Amino acid sequence: MTSDHDAYEHDLRQGPKAGRHWTPELEEYVDPGTGARVRQLTTQPGAQDHHLYFTANGWYDDGRRLLLRSVREGEWDLFSIDLETGQLTQLTDLPQDVNGSTRVNERTDEVYFAYSFEGSAYDNDVIVGLDLHTLDVRPVVEKPDGYDGYNFGVDDVLADDERLLVSVGEQTDGEGHAGIHETYPQSAIFTAEIEGDDDLELVHGEEYWISHVNASPTRPELLTYCHEGPWDHVDNRIHVANLETGETYRLRETDEETAVGHEYWLADGEYVGYHGWHGERTPENSFHGTIRYDDTDREETKIPVRRTHCHSNTRERFVCDGDDTKAQYILLYERDEDGEYREPRKLASHAWGEDSPHPHSRFSPDGSTVVFGADRAGPDNDVFLVDVPDDVTTLPVYHDPNAE
Repeated sequence: MTSDHDAYEHDLRQGPKAGRHWTPELEEYVDPGTGARVRQLTTQPGAQDHHLYFTANGWYDDGRRLLLRSVREGEWDLFSIDLETGQLTQLTDLPQDVNGSTRVNERTDEVYFAYSFEGSAYDNDVIVGLDLHTLDVRPVVEKPDGYDGYNFGVDDVLADDERLLVSVGEQTDGEGHAGIHETYPQSAIFTAEIEGDDDLELVHGEEYWISHVNASPTRPELLTYCHEGPWDHVDNRIHVANLETGETYRLRETDEETAVGHEYWLADGEYVGYHGWHGERTPENSFHGTIRYDDTDREETKIPVRRTHCHSNTRERFVCDGDDTKAQYILLYERDEDGEYREPRKLASHAWGEDSPHPHSRFSPDGSTVVFGADRAGPDNDVFLVDVPDDVTTLPVYHDPNAE
């Protein structure tokens, strides 16, 4: 690290609440609309509890624990939940909030997040590593020189488990997705050694809003990033970068009539999933797709929702959030013996309203459960885990009201 190393370690000392156990809040029920077994992992009144973003695997300790981000006493902190007992453990008690994206190194059980010593949600100073067993924290890499006032965050862990993907983005006066996109902020992606010096290696930079940087989970040379903004306004949403060749290229190229986004890697690290629409953004025109990283072997299938997120470990099954209008369910799709997707099944109900956080549904690594967020009981967002039945045909079919 730089000369600020000692000061960083002083400012990153954990407080007495780190390691504190909370009374289990776990409640189990059978979803009245689907028949599936659901575990509500959090129920604290007044708290805001969230699992990690749907592109990030928050399971660790061989799948026994799940990471959460929560506001429970006025501050954002990381928590861990034991999925068998429901016991919540507070992992961080730092002077400032834990903000932004959070990524886990599955080999070492270390988690990484950006941190601001001034408490700014957008002007972070350093990427922090937290040992999920000892709860020790350490500075891993600081914001590169020349980017004062830029957003700084950790995006992912490369598949070699030895390097992080971090990025910077120019802060502009643009408001909302459209406004920021139209300012064409300077953005850059770097790799950083997890163990080693503080040097960063530039992967890609340009005057375009870059976001959604995700590493292939199996191929350490591959990552995707997006040109952020309204999906039908950007030149092309999904891009691939190859760290070995230095090549960058468009993936699932779109035209004026097609838009895609919310891309993610499937577990094989070869395929990328996404959803989007053709023509007008309506449920009737919406689809989910997968494509190989080299822009071959594309498959797309119609889905009845337009405002959603989708996730899959393999091409055999995928889930979607439903939406905030008529499809108030996590929807599950499965291939039939001919390789075609059957009608969507209702897996779990939620209460996604216009002002609700998105469910961000995601399969567990073994595919046996799906995690999602919902504010079913009122204004507080909670985290839920629904079992995927061995025989998904026992779940009720979702009938698209737009098709009737």
